[in-house]
Amino acid sequence: MAPSMTKRYLWTTLRARLEFVRSTPGRNYNWLFLPGGPGLGSESLSSLTKILQVPGTLWHIDLPGDGSNQTADNVESFRHWSAALVELCGALDSVILVAHSTGGMYALATPALEKILTGLVLMDSAPDASWQEEFMRYTIEHPLTEMLELQRNYAKNPSNALLKAMTLASAPYLFRQMGPSKDLSFLEDLPYNHQVCDWSAQNFDQTYRAQWSPKTMQTLVFAGEDDPITPLKLFTQSKDFQRDNCVLKSIAGAGHFPWLENPKQVIAVFEDYWKNMP
Repeated sequence: MAPSMTKRYLWTTLRARLEFVRSTPGRNYNWLFLPGGPGLGSESLSSLTKILQVPGTLWHIDLPGDGSNQTADNVESFRHWSAALVELCGALDSVILVAHSTGGMYALATPALEKILTGLVLMDSAPDASWQEEFMRYTIEHPLTEMLELQRNYAKNPSNALLKAMTLASAPYLFRQMGPSKDLSFLEDLPYNHQVCDWSAQNFDQTYRAQWSPKTMQTLVFAGEDDPITPLKLFTQSKDFQRDNCVLKSIAGAGHFPWLENPKQVIAVFEDYWKNMP
């Protein structure tokens, strides 16, 4: 770990950032929460870490150049995401990596983590790029007119403002139940960063395939039962995750951010997970 530290933040030599959330006595785990996206920032997981009741220290982590963890050259910094993730997870003891969506895919694309991590939690993620075909079929069957127009504009002139607008417009895909009263404030306040989002789309998303699967590590995989983006069946259909050390859970009445729609069950699956750690 590099000595660089400011207030609640720590940076590694490759400029990955840890933000201290809180510590709870009981066990000396370091829970590292890696966001999806990329380009949304670890702030997208604040509503999860706020409600969890787990022992140890909780950290939000941002890869170099992602979210609000800006560098002099975000794209160049983010190109080294895999090495940065390994350095980050290796900087602390008893690390449990909790990764959401694309963050989980980054984890599974980094085999060096298998020797570093104490535990792994994958939330609404996927073992390969087939999730894109699944989601594409869903969007064709359930088109959003506003989203299509925003995508055309974004293709011509990508910007943080348009990335934010597309994310907000995609809310019907993110949540099981949408309505005029749906609180989207947590999406509105995220530090959108289209540069790393575009880099990942061009250099990672299309060719992604898991490079390892936990053979003995205690692993929790869960997804909202109505998540059309990365449904749990992607893992239940994968032989690599049909092991005694891997627990797969469907979160009832929830979509791509299941802790927002069914916090009670998400809290329960985390509790079952850490209580069954060896």
